[in-house]
Amino acid sequence: MRRGMTYVAVFGLGAVLGIAMLRVYGQFRQVSADGARRGLIRLLERAPRRAAADESAVVLAAARIRPAVVNIDTLEERRGAGLDMMGRPVARSLTRQGKGSGVILSRDGFIVTNNHVVEGAEIIRVTTAGGTAYDGTVVGADAESDLAIVKVDAGGLPVAEMGDSDLLRVGETVIAIGNPLGIGVTVTHGIISATHRRDLPVGGGRVLHSALQTDAPINRGNSGGALANSRGELIGINTAIASEGGGNIGIGFAIPINAARGILRDLLESGRSRPAMPSVAFAGITYEPLTPETASLLRVPTGRGVVITEVMPLTGAADAGLHRGDVVLAVDGALVMDPTDVRDAILRHRAGERVVLRMLRGNGAQEDVAVTLGRRPASVPAP
Repeated sequence: MRRGMTYVAVFGLGAVLGIAMLRVYGQFRQVSADGARRGLIRLLERAPRRAAADESAVVLAAARIRPAVVNIDTLEERRGAGLDMMGRPVARSLTRQGKGSGVILSRDGFIVTNNHVVEGAEIIRVTTAGGTAYDGTVVGADAESDLAIVKVDAGGLPVAEMGDSDLLRVGETVIAIGNPLGIGVTVTHGIISATHRRDLPVGGGRVLHSALQTDAPINRGNSGGALANSRGELIGINTAIASEGGGNIGIGFAIPINAARGILRDLLESGRSRPAMPSVAFAGITYEPLTPETASLLRVPTGRGVVITEVMPLTGAADAGLHRGDVVLAVDGALVMDPTDVRDAILRHRAGERVVLRMLRGNGAQEDVAVTLGRRPASVPAP
């Protein structure tokens, strides 16, 4: 009997000690959890550790050109037909909003964008990267090259520095900046995928005669924005994308800034739209690739150059003494590999300027010939 009582007493004492130990353990865990919580709170309140800023080329390039890129919002009203509540035909005013981008070229408010961004717009609102909004006015537009200049009444604006798009190489890092989908100034980056895309149909009857191709993500709303090199210099105006369903698939196109310079300069001087581009520089020649068969017929070496097929009278080419069968080897020192090289070189000039053509004449002699460019007649189609 006593043994049983002793057993019960011992068992009861063990239970009491176990409960006490559990309480102590629970209190220990509570104290430990409270300490961990306070530790995390102290960590969250601690100032962030200062690390060296990212000074990569992309970061520096974006910081340099981003302030010069603007958002462009437009409002267009169109007359249309509709039905009233009784089903009777009535005239209606249809409103269409558009969103695009632009790049500031001068501190006093001249901005380059795409013509299709502002075409037909009755209200143009330009918003800078800093958030300041201005009313804009189109001072010149060219439907064929899809370029336009918008002016805002402002001063002291940040300006994009123009680079040399002829120096770009495939694989070179670039950044695209614009207003995709209207969400605000956005920076993406990629590479130059190709430097001389020719005669690209990009919808709406538009054709890009010369374009840069990039895989930097470009979406709707990026039109008119900047394509910049790794130094933050403007080397193209983002214009179009190849797309399936309207989204980005890594194939975007930009107008090279060197090709745009002459057109923008002419727009600033003319102050009007040029739908037929009659003031584009014009040499007065037509030409075609120098094929082995043509080279054999003309008895000249082949490998590069284009052959002149026609010289128009009363033009700079005729005045300079060019003839059918002459071969153009270079323009202003740049070698000619195909007809687009000649076309692009001439389009970078304006009427009244001169280009120097390295010619291979029928007798096999090479000669540098200076040609004064005129204005392309409205009846002559674009090259």
